[in-house]
Amino acid sequence: MPDPCQTKTVPASLTIEALLQSSQPANRMILIGEPQWVKGVIHRLHGLGVVPVSGWTPLLPTGNAGEVISLLKRPRVPHRD
Repeated sequence: MPDPCQTKTVPASLTIEALLQSSQPANRMILIGEPQWVKGVIHRLHGLGVVPVSGWTPLLPTGNAGEVISLLKRPRVPHRD
């Protein structure tokens, strides 16, 4: 399985657009920053059991020097009172 923490050269707008289009309610997390920071947050969230590393998009360049973006989309779980 490919490592989502590797930087890809796919236009970020394509991934963002695909994640925003949904017929089902969803929660999203977006990380933007230096590659090492984004990778670190992804791995810390995995270590805490929040989300597997594979749940994130590959690191995509934002167009700003030294900056990447990674996105997570998860189905919305109904809130229980």
